[in-house]
Amino acid sequence: MIRFLHSRGHGYTVEKVRQSPLAPAIRLMHYDALLRARWLRRGAYIFTDLDRLSRWDLELAAELYLQLQRAGLPVWNNPATAKTRYSLLRCLHAAGLNDFNVHRADELSASVRYPVFVRKNHGHGAPLSDLLPSRTELDRALAAAIAKGTPAEHLLVIEFAAEPVRPGVYRKLAAFRIGDAIVPSISVHDDVWLVKMGRKFDNLEDLYREEQALLETNPFAGQLRQVFELAGIEYGRADFGFYRGRLQIYEINTNPNLAPGEAHPSPTRVSNMRFAWEQYHAALRKLDSPGGWPLRLASGALQRRRPRKNIFVRSRIVP
Repeated sequence: MIRFLHSRGHGYTVEKVRQSPLAPAIRLMHYDALLRARWLRRGAYIFTDLDRLSRWDLELAAELYLQLQRAGLPVWNNPATAKTRYSLLRCLHAAGLNDFNVHRADELSASVRYPVFVRKNHGHGAPLSDLLPSRTELDRALAAAIAKGTPAEHLLVIEFAAEPVRPGVYRKLAAFRIGDAIVPSISVHDDVWLVKMGRKFDNLEDLYREEQALLETNPFAGQLRQVFELAGIEYGRADFGFYRGRLQIYEINTNPNLAPGEAHPSPTRVSNMRFAWEQYHAALRKLDSPGGWPLRLASGALQRRRPRKNIFVRSRIVP
């Protein structure tokens, strides 16, 4: 049994996996229910969505992680050590693994390399700006975000480091860490610099064949393992690309939206999606853990620390 712990409203990301005949037994549990629990069933626990938790709930989740670990349960993604967007990108740049840097909006200096874009430190919503070529445009974008109610301390300025793989086509590569395994995933293509959901092309057969080779050979596993170790993340998906010939990590998402793929005009692409889906499940099955008698949480410590005036308080849904 594997339990995915997620923020309220974001359990849909694992639904396709939970329904898959390739998957082990999976249960979903959101943090609001988790942090009110006095008993938990035994099994493996994967802590996801850490960047969507409030400071308070993040501390409670970290305390619960330690309780489960001390009880001998297999657990992944320690909330106390896993790095989220700002700390991860800063760490990777300091280690020389990323050529681009990230800055808090309230700590800007002359060292910022343009162009840049603005986004929030938490969640997975779209950036708040297009690419900004200068400090003047950046100041305007930050002022606009603050005027709409986003606190300045939540805003990040990220230096742009991407390039098209061919004229008019940008590509975002991806790979999972699932326990000890690095599992490559399918890439996403778009005709704009912001590659998020991607779009279908009918003339990328050479890129799909290249994707097939990357899935089969997993050539970046060593570099990605180092990245996940620095991030303190044992389950998640790294999104990356190349800039001037060097691998660049853009993000590690601990709760990515998982699906087996969709209809596509390229048989190679369809085969790649099926292969990646199967490899993901093969690695996930190795995390499976038998159940057993329920585990009583130590003295209800988490419950005593929750606000007594409203024990039914729920977390705000973060995009």
